[in-house]
Amino acid sequence: MKKTTLLVLICCFVGSSIAIAQKDAATLYFKDGKQLKGMAKLVNGNQVKFKKDKGDKPEKYHFENLEQAVINDREEPSTYIYLETKKGYFNVVRELEIGTVNLYILEQTGYSAPMFVGSANGQMNMMHGNYYDIKNLYVSKGVNGEVTHLGSNQLFSKNFKNAASDYFADCPELVTKIQNKEFKKKHVRDIVKFYNLQCNNQHVVVLKK
Repeated sequence: MKKTTLLVLICCFVGSSIAIAQKDAATLYFKDGKQLKGMAKLVNGNQVKFKKDKGDKPEKYHFENLEQAVINDREEPSTYIYLETKKGYFNVVRELEIGTVNLYILEQTGYSAPMFVGSANGQMNMMHGNYYDIKNLYVSKGVNGEVTHLGSNQLFSKNFKNAASDYFADCPELVTKIQNKEFKKKHVRDIVKFYNLQCNNQHVVVLKK
C-alpha cells in the first residue's frame, strides 16, 4: 500500500514538472533568420524575456527584431507577432486564426491606481483602483493586408455587428448570420473560420512554426 502511494506521488511530481517545463517552453524567430529555443514570457508590452535554460540569466528582446514568438502559455502554444494596429503604432498581438482573413487579439491587463476626487462638500474621497482586462480584436486580409479593428470588450467600443458586417460585406451569407445575431462578438473565431472556409471555398491555412 505504501509503495503504491509513493509511486502515485512520484508520478504526480514528474507529471507536474513536465507540465511546468512545457508551459515555459518557447521559440523566438528573429527577422534575420536566427532562432532561439528555451523559456520565455512577455514583458513590458513589447518585449519578451528569454533564457535558454532554467538557471540562466534572462535576456530581453524587443519584438521589433522578431518575426514571431511561440510560447507555451496556454493549452495550445500561442504565436505572438508585432502588428501595426494603427498607423505608426505597433502592438504585440496573439494570433487566433490564420487564413484568407487573419484574426488577432490584443490583451491588456493591469490595475488602475486609486485616485482622490472632490465631493460637493469640499471633502476629498478616494476611489479604489480597479483591475482591468481589455481585449481588442483585429483582422487583416492576406499577408500584408490592412489591419482593421473589429472592436473590444470596452463599454464604448465600436459596434461589433456593424463593423463585422462591413468588413465581411463580400460574403452576404455571413453578413446575414451576423445581422440576425446568429454570430455575435463572442463567436468572432467562428465568423473568421466561416469566411475562410465557406466564403472562399478553401481551408484555413495554418502556419508551420
